[in-house]
Amino acid sequence: MSNIVYYTLTTIGLAGSVLLIPSVGFRRLSNAGRSLYEAPRRWVMGHVTTSVKEYKNKRRRELLDREITDGISFLRNAIAIGRGKVASTDAMIEELCEHRGLLSPIYGQMLRLLRQNKKTEAISYFAEAVRTDSAKEFGRLLIQWDEIDPVELMETLLSQQKSMKEVNMTLRKRRDETISDLIYLPVVINLMVVFINFIYVAYFLDQKEMLTLLM
Repeated sequence: MSNIVYYTLTTIGLAGSVLLIPSVGFRRLSNAGRSLYEAPRRWVMGHVTTSVKEYKNKRRRELLDREITDGISFLRNAIAIGRGKVASTDAMIEELCEHRGLLSPIYGQMLRLLRQNKKTEAISYFAEAVRTDSAKEFGRLLIQWDEIDPVELMETLLSQQKSMKEVNMTLRKRRDETISDLIYLPVVINLMVVFINFIYVAYFLDQKEMLTLLM
């Protein structure tokens, strides 16, 4: 009997609240409800869009860093076979332009600036176009290819390649940690849902007991 009273009173209360709301108030409530619905949706869509853009930019930087690593290997091989003493900066960059990838057109513009004797602008352009931590140093090494002793150049290239490998290992570790967190996320969400349901049921059981006492 108490269950029937509880649900009856609840239904009457809700129905009465709806009937007491005037038409203007109802429209305002409707607009408020629509706003409450639209706000989270806009936030989610904006967050998803931002996340997609960030992922694309991050993926692009990773590909560019990989191509820079390949470029460093190419330069090291050139030095190892003795080409570092005879090949000019112009020739080395021109060969790098022939490698297909995201850096190919950037190498091309860099080469045009170099042929106009704009070395500083060429280094700055490469750094701004690539926008990775290793870009400026690698661009400087390319432009100063003729000016640096091959032995010193080899040591610098080895140091930069080692540094980039360490950065890549750190990024890979973070990516693995993120994947691990995503694996456990559904379990955490399920636990939260169970906990919220427990609070919800406990709250309404308490309200039910209070109404029973009042009756």
